[in-house]
Amino acid sequence: MVRHVILRVAAAFATIAAVVLVTFLLLFVVPGDPARAIAGPRATPEILENVRRAMKLGQPIGTQFVNYVRSLLRGDLGYAYSRRATVSVLVRARVPATLALLAAGTAAQVVLGGLLGLWDGLRRARSNVLAAVNITLLSVPGFSVAFVLLLAFAYHWRIFPLTGGTGPAELVLPALSLGILGIPYYATVVSDSIEEAMRAGYIRTAVSLGYTRRQIVVRHLLRATASPMLSLTGLSVAVFFSSVVVVEQVFGWPGLGQLQIRAFTDIDRPLLMGTVIVGSVVVVLSNLAVDLVRMVVDPRVRAGR
Repeated sequence: MVRHVILRVAAAFATIAAVVLVTFLLLFVVPGDPARAIAGPRATPEILENVRRAMKLGQPIGTQFVNYVRSLLRGDLGYAYSRRATVSVLVRARVPATLALLAAGTAAQVVLGGLLGLWDGLRRARSNVLAAVNITLLSVPGFSVAFVLLLAFAYHWRIFPLTGGTGPAELVLPALSLGILGIPYYATVVSDSIEEAMRAGYIRTAVSLGYTRRQIVVRHLLRATASPMLSLTGLSVAVFFSSVVVVEQVFGWPGLGQLQIRAFTDIDRPLLMGTVIVGSVVVVLSNLAVDLVRMVVDPRVRAGR
């Protein structure tokens, strides 16, 4: 188990190092003027000269990479010239909102998808219903779900606020949008895990010992779905950062997704790369935490199976 933990931690650091290398290549090595890429297309000659002097662009490429890594280790993600502020300050102000939406959206996916998968897995005759729900949700664009929820529950019935914010009431609809988009994946995993567990010998033993249906579901079937659900949760964090951009924009949620859109619109490459680095670190650390939790929950992982 110790060897497995060491390998997972090493893989996490290697992934983060690869992301840092890619961002460095995008900023400093791609064809064109690195100072222009950093300061933006509307930068004046004076600003470009200041960027070259501050970033020491005249030094060898290896020295530039070392300086870039040192800056990242100090928490310096660069300067957003379009916003006239450091990238670290801008990103730090948005991270709490994104983490709150990540936690709420993941919880919604687990609850909604898990309940549907459990309902289908306990009676396989319902699989046609699950297949129809999955195909429908996979065919609907994410922004359509967000707009329908906003129109129904914020504009028509006025249950939740229509304007953006970071309060609990403003969090419900964005989290529900992400939860609905993740239902097909979690429902399928839970349903298949239950079907596999129902054929296992320990379930037949539990039935022969007189356990009730409720006891079998709680003690055995739910535990059988824990490990694959945790694995899917780690993967869904990465998918989350591709979906959150649209969701945050629709609901006016002030997170990293909105900041990425503004950085892309302003052609502010340091700000865009800063959000990418922070997002990749969150994804890698989340998957590492999920792997460690799986080792506690699933004995097969500890045994190396």
